[in-house]
Amino acid sequence: MKIKILLLLLVSVVGFSQKKKINEEYDYINNYYQFVYQAQYEYLKENYQKAYDLLKTAEKNCPLLNQMGIYEPTILAECATKLGKHKEAFDYIEFTLKGFGTKFTYLENNENLTELKSFKRWKKIKEKANKYFQDYTKRVDFDLRKELNFMKKEDQRVRTNGFDAEGAKIVDSINNEKLKKIVAECDCYPNYSLNLSGNYDVDEFDPDISVLVFHINTKRSEYWKPIFLDLIKRGRAPADIYGNLIDSNLRVNGIFQYGIYSNIKEDKIDDFENLDKRRIAVGLPPWQLEKDIRQLLRKKYGM
Repeated sequence: MKIKILLLLLVSVVGFSQKKKINEEYDYINNYYQFVYQAQYEYLKENYQKAYDLLKTAEKNCPLLNQMGIYEPTILAECATKLGKHKEAFDYIEFTLKGFGTKFTYLENNENLTELKSFKRWKKIKEKANKYFQDYTKRVDFDLRKELNFMKKEDQRVRTNGFDAEGAKIVDSINNEKLKKIVAECDCYPNYSLNLSGNYDVDEFDPDISVLVFHINTKRSEYWKPIFLDLIKRGRAPADIYGNLIDSNLRVNGIFQYGIYSNIKEDKIDDFENLDKRRIAVGLPPWQLEKDIRQLLRKKYGM
């Protein structure tokens, strides 16, 4: 695997808005995620100034991520456009094209960016967009991408059209050892937002391997808990990965710690009064805020 890509990754993620040393660590749990969740809520409510201010605070504290379902640089570009900050909007557009391999067509079809099309810089960026994407793909570890896709296929093979218990034990054990090695080598969870395995547009392979976390059993989770929490804190893993790990293993008794499943109610959550404290401590949004965001997403996008 091209683990040397990690250095390039860190350079691209820091981007134009951060001046700190490349090896300096950040605390995303305390200084980033909660600002972003609240910003996403305000953005979906079309409160663009509030969303912009919150995201700028998050960006000041930590280099921007491009979390699935949120896409911070794109939201900032939209908010900046709505607020008449056109140069800044273009900066974020180029940032997401270069740093995260966002396809220009997605931005071109974004109604909140329509007014930018009358600017000369829009045309210039459009002419460079393909090169930006090609440069992005050069940073992707395609061998790793294929391996992750195979791991996920194996995970689903023993769980589709009936559950193969013995097969699952073997596959889960193999996948767990592979994941240990991958995470140790790249010092991150290999997901699309960190660029290592590429996004959805690189090729036909689906880079999302979040399903693997749900099949790490209780015994193995003891190994992963401190690692996942550390990676979340440093912005090198999906923010929901720790909560998913814990609650997926609590399905047996039906009483959960982090309330990750949307169909459960308060009586199925242990110590509900302190739920939000637990969620925030591992990078998750407050329980009600997550529900509100989901409702707004359904209203806006029909999700």
